[in-house]
Amino acid sequence: MRMPLSDFLANGDLKFVIILFLFLSIAIYYFVKKIINKEQQERLNLKMNKLVTWSIFMSAFSLMLGLLHSFYFISKVNGIANNLLFGGLANVIITPTLGIIIAMIIKLLSTPISSKK
Repeated sequence: MRMPLSDFLANGDLKFVIILFLFLSIAIYYFVKKIINKEQQERLNLKMNKLVTWSIFMSAFSLMLGLLHSFYFISKVNGIANNLLFGGLANVIITPTLGIIIAMIIKLLSTPISSKK
């Protein structure tokens, strides 16, 4: 059984999801700019590579923050059902997974465009 895409996007930490999609939007803007102006390709590729790095950092930070919150609330309950534990941990992993996917897309967009002469 697979998790529906709407559940995948809705169960992530909203602030990190918004930031990651903002990074993707900026990368698409730089990609379009790179196609239009091939002389600035190197500078725009460097900017997109920075977005890849920040996407990975945000993914790791969201993972750590999610785990911190999950274990904090588990400790407050003094025992928890396995289905709640695994459901919570599954939601913790959603945002980092999205961040890695966005980082891979941005990395693909930052590959140099070869000019045909």
